[in-house]
Amino acid sequence: MKKYIIIIIAVVTLVALGLFYFLNQTEKTTNKDRSGTTETAKKDVREVVWRQLSEKQKSEIVGTWEDGKVSKTTLSEGNAISRVGDKSYVGQGVYLINFPSKLNATIGDVIIYADVKTYNIIGYGLRD
Repeated sequence: MKKYIIIIIAVVTLVALGLFYFLNQTEKTTNKDRSGTTETAKKDVREVVWRQLSEKQKSEIVGTWEDGKVSKTTLSEGNAISRVGDKSYVGQGVYLINFPSKLNATIGDVIIYADVKTYNIIGYGLRD
C-alpha cells in the first residue's frame, strides 16, 4: 500500500511541475508577443516614411529607406518646410529624414519631416 501512495505522490508532483513549467512558458511567450507588438509599433521611422512616398519620389532616391539619415529637430517658423499651412508642429520636436537624391548636385537631397509619434509625413524640406 505504501508503494502505491509513493507512486501517486510522485505522479502528482511530476504533473504539478509539468503544469507549472507549461504555464511559465506560456507567460513568457505572451510577454514576447506583447513586446513584438510594441516593437512593430516602434518600427524604423525611415521605413514608415518610405512607405508613404510615391513611386516618383522613391525613384529619385538613391538606394532604399535604409540609406536615409534620421535626426530630431524642433520645428520653427524659420525651417524651410513646404506643407499645406499646418503650423501646429511649430515649436514641437519632429523627425528630419534625409534621403540621398540622384539630383543632389542640382537641387539637393530629399528632406522629409515626420511626426515623432505617428511617423506621418508632415512636410518636405525645400530644395534649391
